[in-house]
Amino acid sequence: ADAIAISTYNGVGLSYTRAVIAALAAKEVSMPVLVGGKLNEIPADSNSSLPVDVSGDIRATGAYPCADLDDMMPILLEVIGQGR
Repeated sequence: ADAIAISTYNGVGLSYTRAVIAALAAKEVSMPVLVGGKLNEIPADSNSSLPVDVSGDIRATGAYPCADLDDMMPILLEVIGQGR
């Protein structure tokens, strides 16, 4: 594979992204990870139990947060070298 594309809707986008990146690192594999879907999560220290957008946190892991497929395709093409 040239990249991993994940779609999530259950509010665990950040924790799942971190787990995928950790699993790749454990196997000494480096490849782009793109994450789309409902990119929110309830923070561990939340006192309201309301989910917050975690797109910035996902980006900070080195993964690519994508709002939708139209947003994902140019990134995917770029990371696999076809967007040049």
